[in-house]
Amino acid sequence: MLTLEDVFPPFALRISCGAVELTVLRDDDLPELVELVRGGIQAPGLPMPFLRAWHEEPFAPGRPDGFPTTSLRWWWGQRAAIAPDDWRLALTVRRDGELVGMQDLHATDFPQTHQVMSGSWLGRAHQGRGTGTLMRQLVVGFAFDELDAERCESGYIVGNHASAAVSRKVGYVDNGRRRIVQRTLHGKVGVDEQRVTVTPATFVRPDEPVSTEGAEALRRFLGIERAATDAATDS
Repeated sequence: MLTLEDVFPPFALRISCGAVELTVLRDDDLPELVELVRGGIQAPGLPMPFLRAWHEEPFAPGRPDGFPTTSLRWWWGQRAAIAPDDWRLALTVRRDGELVGMQDLHATDFPQTHQVMSGSWLGRAHQGRGTGTLMRQLVVGFAFDELDAERCESGYIVGNHASAAVSRKVGYVDNGRRRIVQRTLHGKVGVDEQRVTVTPATFVRPDEPVSTEGAEALRRFLGIERAATDAATDS
């Protein structure tokens, strides 16, 4: 009989280094994820990190108009819409087995652009331990080593010094600013976003070895073809 990983290959992806492990979000993760969000994400004194204040919505389990229902629609919708020309991997981040945050990796027209984008967050209780840097290193290294990406883009709201520090540690360099709109619980707000980019030449790798499982099946699922010389040695 087929396994769930056979049916949906992203579920077989596993990226780990030391105590930190990244896997694609499953429904079984959702109760723990909801509790993590309820414990808080935004650090005091830092700007709201998201385009929409989904993490501040009223907690209303079982109702259609609050958290977690609105976020479930987003997570499930991204999974349902995954396709070779437009895909998003919502990766759970676990440290010593405990769910501590989320790390996204997404791309549009990847076969032509060879470029990916990333976003991430950690629960407040798990910030300041180096996990944010390592989870970003893992996903960027995966994009370069297993998907043959040539560039990884990201961004943060100006004033978010914690996110800026993580970007520097991973090897991102500034790539211009732009004016964007955030949707807060009190309405729309204009803010400045600092764009950053990292390439294989600037990327700073983790100090410990990285282990990856399920990359080959994921490449097939996303229609990512490697050069013949790479395919001959791929595991």
